[in-house]
Amino acid sequence: MNKASVFMAASWTGFAGLLLYGAAQATPALAGFDIFGTLLLIASSIALLWTRKADEYTQGLWNAGASTAFASMVILAMGFSFGAGFVAGITDSDGENPVTADTVLTLQIAAFYLALFVKRLLGVG
Repeated sequence: MNKASVFMAASWTGFAGLLLYGAAQATPALAGFDIFGTLLLIASSIALLWTRKADEYTQGLWNAGASTAFASMVILAMGFSFGAGFVAGITDSDGENPVTADTVLTLQIAAFYLALFVKRLLGVG
């Protein structure tokens, strides 16, 4: 098995781990399975990092995912916090920021996989 094949398998494994983590967070019956999703994400992230430069194609996939994850982090962490504070200031309320750090991290990882799969499956960019 070459590095490009490992990269492709790790991308699907990481996506499955993200889905498992999200399902465990959203469903009380699956609450104990979030650790398995996290472990899948960690293992697949290591494999993705190790094989991201297997060829130009995998490097392009990695770059698309990493760029989108970074942009989503900036938008979510800073933009939504600014928006929530702005609205709280206008309405004179002491509202709490609805975007937690856990939410930003989960959406950032989701943005990584979304960009990777859009580029991979549709050949965009």
